Amino acid sequence: MKISRETIKLVKDSVDIVGVVSDYVKTLKKSGKNWVGLCPFHNDKKPSFSVSEDYKIYKCFSCGETGDVLKFVEKIEGITFVDSVVLLAKRAGIVIDVSGEGDEYTGKRNDIILFNTRTAKLFNHFLLEKNEGKVALDYLTSRGIDNDIIQIFNLGYAPKEYGRLENILLSRGLNKEILIDSGLFSVGERGLKTLLFDRVVFPIYNYMNECVGFGGRVLNNDVKPKYLNTSETVVYKKSQLLYGINVAKDEMRKTGISYLVEGYVDVIACYKNGIKNVVAPCGTAVTTEQVKLLSRFSSEIILLLDGDSAGLKGAFRALKEGANLDSVKFSVILLPDEMDPDDYFNKYGVDEFKNIVNNRIDAFDFCVNYVTKGVNLKDYNKLVEVLKYLFDYIYLWENIIVRDLLIEKMSALLGINKESLLSEFNKYKGFHNKNDKVEEKINNFIIKPNTVLDDKMKLELDLLIYLHSYTDSLKIIDLSGFDRSFFYCDYTAQLYDKALNNNFSKENFIEGIDNGTVLDYITGCLMSERFSEDEKLLKECIIDLMSDIMKQFWKRKSDQITEKIKLSEMYKDYELIADLQLEKELVTGNMIKIIGLQELKK
Repeated sequence: MKISRETIKLVKDSVDIVGVVSDYVKTLKKSGKNWVGLCPFHNDKKPSFSVSEDYKIYKCFSCGETGDVLKFVEKIEGITFVDSVVLLAKRAGIVIDVSGEGDEYTGKRNDIILFNTRTAKLFNHFLLEKNEGKVALDYLTSRGIDNDIIQIFNLGYAPKEYGRLENILLSRGLNKEILIDSGLFSVGERGLKTLLFDRVVFPIYNYMNECVGFGGRVLNNDVKPKYLNTSETVVYKKSQLLYGINVAKDEMRKTGISYLVEGYVDVIACYKNGIKNVVAPCGTAVTTEQVKLLSRFSSEIILLLDGDSAGLKGAFRALKEGANLDSVKFSVILLPDEMDPDDYFNKYGVDEFKNIVNNRIDAFDFCVNYVTKGVNLKDYNKLVEVLKYLFDYIYLWENIIVRDLLIEKMSALLGINKESLLSEFNKYKGFHNKNDKVEEKINNFIIKPNTVLDDKMKLELDLLIYLHSYTDSLKIIDLSGFDRSFFYCDYTAQLYDKALNNNFSKENFIEGIDNGTVLDYITGCLMSERFSEDEKLLKECIIDLMSDIMKQFWKRKSDQITEKIKLSEMYKDYELIADLQLEKELVTGNMIKIIGLQELKK
C-alpha cells in the first residue's frame, strides 16, 4: 500500500499535533511557546517531553525521541507509517487515495470492514435483544461474562435458523457479492450459506480497531468443530492477527508485557479477572508476524498455557518463531492440572496468579524441560534427538553471544560439558551453513551513516532554524546576496534548497530529514528557549550567521589560492601566479564586503 506525498502532507496539515498528543499524554500543558508533559516513551519522572505547535514536532529531552505527528502515532500505537497516515486521516475526515494496490483493492477493503462493523452490531443485537439469543447469553453468563465484558468485546450470537442472517442483510440493500467477499458466507446448492450459525460470535479486530472477521463457538459441545472462523479475505489474514489486540494494546504498552493464550474465551477469562494485556491467535499456530506485532507493544511475551501436549508443542513452536528477535523476551507459565485460565481463576484467584507470574519460566529453560521430559538421556539415540531439537532453537539466534550463553545454560541444565556441546553445535552449524540459502542484505541503500556535527555544520543548521522562524527570510536573503554555494556541508545545502522552495514554511521544515543526528539537533534547538521569537533579534542573528558562513567560505577560497600560489612558485609559473594573486584580491574584496551586511540590521 502506497500513499502519495500530497496526501501525507494533507493529513499532517489537517491534524493538530497538540490535540493528537494530548490524547495520549494527559499531563501536557502550555509552557512558553511549547507544550510540555511526561514522555510516553519512557518512565518519565520530570516533564521532559515538549511539543511545538508551530513546527508540528515533538521531542523528549530525556530519551531523545523526536519527530512529527505521523512519527508520534506510529511510535505510540506501534503501527506502520502507512497505518499512522490512515489513522490520522480518519481523525481528520480525509478519504485516503491509495495507489499501488489499485482502487478495486482499496474499495473492497473498506467495503468489507464496513460490512463487518454493521454485521457485528447485528450479532450483538441478536445476543442481547432477541429471544433466540437467550441460550447464548445464558452460556456467557454461566462463564461469568457480564454485559460490560460483552460490550467491550462486542460479543454476539449467530441465529440458528437457516437463511435468517443473509435474508436480513440482503433486505438492508447489501448485495450478495459483499456477503461472499466478507468470508462470512459461502455459496452452496441452496444459495448463500453462513459459516456461523447457532454460535456465540467473537468479532475479530485488528490493532487499528477495525472489524476484519469473526470467530464462533458452538453452544452444543457435540457439534464439531467447536470453534470456527470466517474465511480469509483481503482484510482477514489469520497469520497476521491476534484476537483482543485492540483491547489489550494500551495495557501492553503500559506494563511492557503481553500474555499469549490459546483461545478467545481464555482472553476474556483473563480480562474479567483484571489481566487486560492478553491476546490469542485466530485458530492458527503462533506465527512470526504475530510475534512481531506483539513486540511493537511489549518487550516481553508470556505464553500462558494449560499444559496439555498440544499446548506444549504449540509453545515450543512459538518460541522458535520468536527466536532472534532482540526486541522481545519470551517466558512461559504452565497452569497446573491442564487447567485453562477460567478454571484457574475460579479455583485459585487473581492473587495466586500473580505468584505464578513472578515464577514464570525462562523460554530456553522451558524448551529444555519440554524436550527432555520423560526422556532417558543415557540413551544415545534419545540424547541425539534432544540435542537436535535444542540446536534447532539455538541456531535461529544470529547473535553469537546469545548462542554462547544458551550453550552454557544447556550445559548446566543437561549436565554435559560445555566444550563438548560447542563442538557438536559447530558440526551442526557447519552442516546448516552449507545448505542455507544466502540472503543478500543491501544495507548501504537503507542505513544512513551517523553524522558527527562539527561546528561548521551546526552553524549552518542554526541559520536554517532562524530562517524558518523569521517572517521575512526571503527578503533578507535577497538583500544579503546569500546562496547555497556558501554552505560547507552538502547536506545542509540540500536542506536549504528544499526550505527555499517551501518559502521557509515551519510546517514543512523537518519533513524529509532522514539523518537522525541532524533531526535530533534541529528539534532540540526548536524546542529550547535558545531561539528567540523576537523579530529584531532573529534578524540580527540571521545576519551574523550569514556573515560567519560567508567569511568561512571566502577564507577557504583564500587558503586554496594561497596553496596554489606556493605550488606555482615551485614551478616558477609566474603567469599563473599573477592570475592567482588577482583572484585572491577579489576574494579579499568579498570578505571586506561582508562587513557591509551589518547595515541590514538597521
